[in-house]
Amino acid sequence: MRMNRLALLSCLVSLASGAQSVPDAGVAAGPQAVDTPSSTTPGPAATTSPGSAAQPEARPTHESAAETRAAQAADEQADDERDDEDASGSEADDDRDYGQLRVKTSEEDARAEHKRSKRGKKSRDGKDSSREKRDLCEDEDLEDDDSDELSVLAPLQLDVDGRALTPTTLELHGLHRLTDAQVRAFIRPNTQEGSAPTPANLRQTLRRLARTGLFSRVEPRVRVTEQGAAVLEVHLEEHPIVTQVEVEGLRDIQLDEILEELLHLPPRYPDEDSDEDDEEFVATLRVNGARGTLTVSKPCPPQHPPREWLARMDKDTYRPGIVLGGVTAAMQRALRELRSDGYMLASLSGTLTPDGKLTVIVDEGRLESVDVVGVEGAIADRVREALDLKAGDVFLRSDARRAMERLEARLPFLEAKSVDTDSRDAARRRDARIIEERAADGVRHYRTQEQKRREKRRRENVEVELSWGELFESWRHGGDGDGITLEGRKLVVHVRPRRPDVDVSLLPIHTQVTGLAPGLAGSLRLWDGKDRIHTTLDAAAFLALRLGGQKIPDDPEGTKRQRRVNLLGGAKVEIPAVGLAELGAQAHDFTDTLDRWRMSDIDSSLYSALINRPDRDYFRRKGVAGFATFRWSDWLAGVEYHSDRYETLRSFSPPLSLFRRDSPPFPNAPVTEGRFQSVVARVEYASGAPRGAKVGSLFRTPETALLDLDGDWDHRPFLHAFATLEVGEGPAAAGADERFWKLVSDFSLVVPTSSKTGLRLRLRGAGGDNLPEQKREALGGWTALRGFGFKEFKGDVSMLASAEYRWHAFGLFTDLGTVRGDGEWTDPRLGVGASFHFTDDVRVDVAWRTDEKATATPEARLFFVRTF
Repeated sequence: MRMNRLALLSCLVSLASGAQSVPDAGVAAGPQAVDTPSSTTPGPAATTSPGSAAQPEARPTHESAAETRAAQAADEQADDERDDEDASGSEADDDRDYGQLRVKTSEEDARAEHKRSKRGKKSRDGKDSSREKRDLCEDEDLEDDDSDELSVLAPLQLDVDGRALTPTTLELHGLHRLTDAQVRAFIRPNTQEGSAPTPANLRQTLRRLARTGLFSRVEPRVRVTEQGAAVLEVHLEEHPIVTQVEVEGLRDIQLDEILEELLHLPPRYPDEDSDEDDEEFVATLRVNGARGTLTVSKPCPPQHPPREWLARMDKDTYRPGIVLGGVTAAMQRALRELRSDGYMLASLSGTLTPDGKLTVIVDEGRLESVDVVGVEGAIADRVREALDLKAGDVFLRSDARRAMERLEARLPFLEAKSVDTDSRDAARRRDARIIEERAADGVRHYRTQEQKRREKRRRENVEVELSWGELFESWRHGGDGDGITLEGRKLVVHVRPRRPDVDVSLLPIHTQVTGLAPGLAGSLRLWDGKDRIHTTLDAAAFLALRLGGQKIPDDPEGTKRQRRVNLLGGAKVEIPAVGLAELGAQAHDFTDTLDRWRMSDIDSSLYSALINRPDRDYFRRKGVAGFATFRWSDWLAGVEYHSDRYETLRSFSPPLSLFRRDSPPFPNAPVTEGRFQSVVARVEYASGAPRGAKVGSLFRTPETALLDLDGDWDHRPFLHAFATLEVGEGPAAAGADERFWKLVSDFSLVVPTSSKTGLRLRLRGAGGDNLPEQKREALGGWTALRGFGFKEFKGDVSMLASAEYRWHAFGLFTDLGTVRGDGEWTDPRLGVGASFHFTDDVRVDVAWRTDEKATATPEARLFFVRTF
């Protein structure tokens, strides 16, 4: 903090020293210069006559004016500091005698008199100083030959018969509604009274006339009188006065949006007689007892005509006047705004009658036809149906994005075809100009003319000028309308059969029975461009690493078996014509679990590696599976066959975790070993599931759904439910084979009430008869009765209900569950908690149990994937 204060103090000292080192600027810097106003002596610039050769030096330059203002600010600051010292001194010198006090008062009176004289001089010279500031602004170089405002300025010719002439008089011609005095007062020609204008003065005057926005033509001409004097004649053509505005053709666009752009007025330049100072911000800084003033000013605001001259809206009431910049520029501005807002085919036309009535006709831009390129026949018809863009619809930029999203969702075997970037203009603001045409009867007609596309040129070195606005627009709308082009008012959609999809992902598996077992999972999806049959190949592999000396105590053979390579592979096809979503088979030999409905793979592996708490039971499963799943709209129905051999796995010791390495290994429950064969029938519903959503995976189990979907908090309610019935046969506890069955049903509902706010409900029930150990039910732990221990309650049947209400980042939840074991139901158990959401999936949950074992310390976890 002290360093910041020293830095500020050094800046103030530097500014003060720079301001005081200008004694030759016409204002003395010493304390004697402020004794009386009569002691100030005018500088040499004040004595120079207007007609002398030294006149250019007599006008203050930007640098000298800045130095003068800095010196004056330094003097005022010094006076303020002396006032503060005097005020503090008066308090300290209350015990002095009357004579000393009278002397001090005389000094104060002299200083006060000087301040009053300075304030009076400021007040008397207010208008002069304001004019001087504006002259300084207007003297700045305004080189901007590309400006649209200067396009009305014709070249100035000052050569006559090869002889250079300097005009001595300026005349304005062509004024009808504005008077000569009004225009001259507004542009303020920078010439002193009685002196001849210089070429620079004339050039600046012409620039000011061109920049007013009041004239459609500024044409300078030089006329030589009989006496040989040159006169500059400026022939002006005023923009017409608009007395009435009517807008026709609006359907989606609001009238206020068009009028706002047509009659847009920029901020006004202060009036000539206004006492307003420069727009500035002043701050008084005190650093370690030293005081300084920091001023940030904007001395050169833009110059614009008086508001009373201009056409404008005043509290929903139209005020007649000149349209700033002209009707053509106003309509061009409105058209540009419409296309920036996404009305890519919008156009404007209109008429202006001699009596000032302006009629603007808005065409919001309707499609004439939709063509599909790249596919033919029935597929092309399906593309048009998926796009849902019809002839006669108003076309918006956002329509292109939504159309392609619908296309990819409904016809996933197709993709947008990349097109020439010079012609891919459906996602960009198309260039167009407003053209004015004048009829013989005085009526002015306006129409939109589309600009021709630039031909693509091949160059080795290409220089591109891109503004920040264009760059931001490309970021904002870069993905809108890929594969869509506009040819006039015809929409052309370019598609092609989707290329093979290759997906490879990392399997960061960490369990209590394998330790760290990294692996890879991949899939290859081959698409048929005619939507007959699509093929998918899946494979995965992971290997337990030998780290940290992990092993099964006193069982080296068991340790070796559990470190075997884990392999999975399968193939399936999709036949949309018969509604077959998947038909395939797979083979596997890997470490598996039936607890994926509780916690995701990434969360379980993370907490196994961090704190030795995977909250899962594992077993080895080796066998084959076949499956067939049909799909109708949002419904799935299918059947599966499984033939697997199950093997119990034991926890490695010591735990391979970052923390709690000295704790016992996380226990892994034994399973009923042997070969089991079963048939699983399932039905599943997911509202709004996209057509291209992947159905099934290599890690399929009866406990989990085939579609991995989540609700959208921002838009609509979302229901995802499934039920499976498994009937099988396998070894029983007594040793002989025994038939078993199990029913699992899981319903989840998301009801958004607003953005990132809503209710999430879940109801799960599962149970069966003669179940092997690995298929028995249990409650307790995360997502399965939160706040309680992992699988604290076991039985053959379980019921679980969960509810969560979320307010943006915060949420409250409760779980209620019970288990039936040995013919009896346990007492319902209630868990409560709160959550903090970073995203829809990433969140921190804290939970408490509410039974007799409840404590004030909650269970807490950070989760990255939501399982319901």
